[in-house]
Amino acid sequence: MKETNNLNVVQNDASSLSPGAETTNTSAQDVLDFLVQNGMIDADDVLEKMKQKERESLVASCHSYKIWQSTDGRWRTYITDESNPRGRKLVIKTSKKTLEEFLIDHYQVESEAEKMKRYTLQTLYPEWVGYKRLHTTAETYITRIDTDWKTYYLGTSIIDVPIQRLDKLALDNWAHQLIKDHDMTKNQYFNVTVIMRQALHYAVDLGIIKESPFDSVKIDGKRLFRKVKKKPDYTQVFTKEEAKVMSALAWEDYHNHVKVYDLAPIALLFQMQTGLRIGELVTVKFSDIESPDYIHIQRMIRRDTNEIVEHPKSECGDRYVPLTSEAKELIETAKARQQELHAENEYIFSINGKPPTECSIASLYTKYCKMMGIIQKSSHKTRKTVISKLIDGKVSINTVRTLAGHSSERTTLRNYAFDCSTETEKLQKIEDALKI
Repeated sequence: MKETNNLNVVQNDASSLSPGAETTNTSAQDVLDFLVQNGMIDADDVLEKMKQKERESLVASCHSYKIWQSTDGRWRTYITDESNPRGRKLVIKTSKKTLEEFLIDHYQVESEAEKMKRYTLQTLYPEWVGYKRLHTTAETYITRIDTDWKTYYLGTSIIDVPIQRLDKLALDNWAHQLIKDHDMTKNQYFNVTVIMRQALHYAVDLGIIKESPFDSVKIDGKRLFRKVKKKPDYTQVFTKEEAKVMSALAWEDYHNHVKVYDLAPIALLFQMQTGLRIGELVTVKFSDIESPDYIHIQRMIRRDTNEIVEHPKSECGDRYVPLTSEAKELIETAKARQQELHAENEYIFSINGKPPTECSIASLYTKYCKMMGIIQKSSHKTRKTVISKLIDGKVSINTVRTLAGHSSERTTLRNYAFDCSTETEKLQKIEDALKI
């Protein structure tokens, strides 16, 4: 090549310099600079040849058809075209460069299309979970999704089918078989199929499919879902007598200082007055009492990570809960104990500057239920008891919903409305109600 000859000339010229001249440190870059500066080589021409080599290499790596120049000076080749009877299509361009650029663009697009064809639920799942994690702060939700993936999806044939080949019939069969194999309730089915529903919607966003075929799958719930019998009321709430005895036991423990977290009994009693979730209860601060009659619920502790987050469970969870006279007295009791122990801090039920653990309160419920000789009832049953009492007391259902931190009255009535009466009290109420 001309450039090679010029390079030899320069190197020869360099070797013929006067005796004693230093030539051993001359670099390839020095030689190239010399060639360009003296007009012996065109840098643009070299760059264009480099680009040409790169184009030829890219085309050679993916294009199997011959490229040739016809007698009219134009360049031609074939590309695969399954819609053509001969399985290929002729491409004509005015220059080799233009043809090569067309082929590079063509195979890049085809490569992306091939990538879309290879997507399965198995390959899409990690990507979708990463996307899902960006849109929630609840790591427990992601953990539950991952558990469902391992339990109901991993190892099944449906996750290896290319997403573009998943049609309504295939998904309909999968959904119905899922329900039968696991004897699912409606809620179980809804929770498990979150992965399929939302992953396919994500596939739509990626351009893998145009619409989700799972949206067309219909389930006859009345015939297929396992019926769930609502648990008896006495298992879901504390009766008036049970609550009274439990309150006495909590006060006894508080006065006897039987717990490491010795304000845990006071926290339990406060829950009986407010119906707070236990994760909210342990993080309430004195500063949350923004007015004398209300406490602002605006944070919680995550059970899986033990992390305090400055928001409640949901948007509706950020709320103001009324303080009964007894609730106010409990706050004053907690404050007095902190002062007594020189342990004043921002958390109402803390003596060490940190929120009490959920376990310190939950263990009291276990202890008191055993002492009373009744079935185990958790702190959540106290929450149900408070809400049920408010409904029984004819407090507006919308007010009850708000205080509970629920988004809908349906949630409150369907899952939190129970009869706190004993069997004897229940029969008497019916007797009184039906008297003529």
